[in-house]
Amino acid sequence: MDEKSRLPAALVLGLLVAIGLAAAGYFVSNTIYKGRAASNTVTVKGFAERDVKADLALWQISYSLTGGDLAQLYAQSSASEKTLTDFLAQKGFAKTEIKSGPVQLEDLLANQYRTNNIPADKRYILRNTISVRSTAVERVDGATQALNDLIRQGIVLTGNAVDYQFTRLNDIKAAMLRDATKNARDAAQQFANDADSRVGSIQSANQGFFSVGSRDSAAQGQGGGDGGYVPPTASTIDKKVRVVVTLTYYLDR
Repeated sequence: MDEKSRLPAALVLGLLVAIGLAAAGYFVSNTIYKGRAASNTVTVKGFAERDVKADLALWQISYSLTGGDLAQLYAQSSASEKTLTDFLAQKGFAKTEIKSGPVQLEDLLANQYRTNNIPADKRYILRNTISVRSTAVERVDGATQALNDLIRQGIVLTGNAVDYQFTRLNDIKAAMLRDATKNARDAAQQFANDADSRVGSIQSANQGFFSVGSRDSAAQGQGGGDGGYVPPTASTIDKKVRVVVTLTYYLDR
């Protein structure tokens, strides 16, 4: 190759080397900038809560009977079930809201760990549960206070449990997240003021979890997965919904 042909090749090679060095310098400087920007961050938690009313009640009323004659025992169970359903109907519950569970029968003589000398008239124990599923939570609350009427009619109640639930979490989730995010940004701004900086964009965000618990109970729902729902620890009509978010903000000079 003569001198004239080497010159253009050398120019092209030099140009390529210069472009490569410039690109490398850009990426190095950009990496350093990003590293410095990432170090100027603050991580804060934001909190929001809201009082709500339960909108669904799951009520279970259990009773038991003891006897030695199965036919008579089942007849008594049918009478007790009718008394219970009539009581609930009088309180304003529809038939579609009331459900009778399967009857459970226990034969004490069939239990290998039974005590000796079981009286013949105590051999069988029959149990049943009547369930109510209703959105009329106030009606359920009032009816639970009137169960003494059933006891006076000779029904042996062995259970009376109500689970009040709030099912419209999606209706308030977005607004609560906005409140929690604002609360977190206010906390970040306080840090920024102390550091003579200003709050920039969000680097990362973790929604945390929503908890629904009794409004007046100190014991709230325990931890769940990110974005998850935590059942109530105490079943009351008045609920408190809480959410905690964790946000990391850039701090700009």
